[in-house]
Amino acid sequence: MRYFLGKDPISGISRYMEYDYLTDTTTEYAESDISHEVEASKQLQNNDEFWKQGVKDEFAMYAHIPAILLEKWAMEGVDINDAKALIKKVNHPDYAYLRTTTKRHA
Repeated sequence: MRYFLGKDPISGISRYMEYDYLTDTTTEYAESDISHEVEASKQLQNNDEFWKQGVKDEFAMYAHIPAILLEKWAMEGVDINDAKALIKKVNHPDYAYLRTTTKRHA
């Protein structure tokens, strides 16, 4: 049986608990709809002026990582406080959709 535990109004992450009577195990998991965030990143990828203005202002956004992915990566052992570790993840082809530019960060 699945139980709703709550939703964080800031991150949009919903938490659930599931109890399996047959195995007497409880599992907690999180879900979040990140489709609007991914769509926004895609739009920014196609906007060269966004990148140019960011460079000009000395603050160019390379990627947007939704909170649910940061949580997942942290649970996988990625140090989400280490910029180099995050850049390495975002540079992986599986996560290209998070980048807000077509450029590649070194």
